[in-house]
Amino acid sequence: MFQKIIHQFFKPRHYWRNVGFDELSELYTSQLLRSLAISLVGLFTPLYLYKLGYSLPDIALFHIGWFMLRPLFDIISGHIIARIGPKHSMLLAAFVHVIYLSFILTMVDFRWPLLAVGAIGSSAYSLHLLAIQVNFSKIKHSEHGGKELGYMVVVERIGGVLGPVIGGLIASFYDPRYTVGLAMIVLFASAVPLFFTNEAVRTHQHITFRGLPFRKRSYDFVSAVPATLENVVSLIIWPLFIGIFVLGSNTFAKLGLIIALSTLSSIVLGRTIGGLIDKNKGRLLLRLGVALNALLHVARIWTGSVGAAAAINVANEPITAAYRMPLMKGIFDAADSLPGYRIAYLAAMGVVDSVARLLFWIILWFAFSWFDAKSVFYCAFIFAAICSIGILLERYEALNPKKLIF
Repeated sequence: MFQKIIHQFFKPRHYWRNVGFDELSELYTSQLLRSLAISLVGLFTPLYLYKLGYSLPDIALFHIGWFMLRPLFDIISGHIIARIGPKHSMLLAAFVHVIYLSFILTMVDFRWPLLAVGAIGSSAYSLHLLAIQVNFSKIKHSEHGGKELGYMVVVERIGGVLGPVIGGLIASFYDPRYTVGLAMIVLFASAVPLFFTNEAVRTHQHITFRGLPFRKRSYDFVSAVPATLENVVSLIIWPLFIGIFVLGSNTFAKLGLIIALSTLSSIVLGRTIGGLIDKNKGRLLLRLGVALNALLHVARIWTGSVGAAAAINVANEPITAAYRMPLMKGIFDAADSLPGYRIAYLAAMGVVDSVARLLFWIILWFAFSWFDAKSVFYCAFIFAAICSIGILLERYEALNPKKLIF
């Protein structure tokens, strides 16, 4: 059903395609369902652990476990995708993710080791994220990649609107474990649409990192560090902060409604931003986005009410899309420009991302253990503002105003 709706809605807008939209339709449908499943619980997990009695250092330790083995997982994921293809890898990732959610579901009863649970969840995320990047990079259209990326954002955000509302209401008025159970069912469903067509990427490949032009692509890896750290603060630190210090009672329901409301703005603007990227406005959007994003991170310090938190979230979504979509286009174009190294390049970017996140969470673990929690949150917001400006270190050829790679 979802695939028919998406196919009918988007296909008329893909008039430049003669063949191949079915593959995009499958990917859009799968991402909508997965986004719904992840947003049912993913944004609430740190707060859920806090409500179970885990301290902020414990939650930081959970994320240390999440990223401790992640660089290794990213490399292993690259080899798995090369061997069985991205679609089958996404199916495998869904199975592993359900195992992870089963541990989250039973945390109340068994108090599983946080490091181990984090590692299991991380392996699922690593495999899926790399698989979808490889798949989308392969099947996107050369001249309209920005629009297709915009459509991808739209369908992800549709799931991102429904998930927090449903998950937040269930968690607040019934039991967060029911939300986890629902997410497990939807995750399995998300893998089904992928297999109506064959793998778009050649299977039984053997990837190698030897020969990957690290020096030539050095700015890609350098700019990935501030981008990923800013993302951690926006997606994990900020919801945790407002859940503890701002929202009060019915925390999950309020947080879910705030996230859903803010996500609507990115649905409206996703296609527009994608079109501007294709019109060679990507770098202008990126610069505007990171400047506004830095100011928004600083403004988080003075958030003291539900209304203020909602206003910041509503502003954050289009601002984030304005810089992240050009950034992703630059990454996908860079992967396309490296024949034979697509998977290796994206896996290497994942390793850099994971190492940066691991170091950040280690620092946060020390900070939460020794300093006042609210002060640590405030410092994290200032740090995220600095990181936002650091994204300007990128040098992606696809975003050059006088040179088009597509």
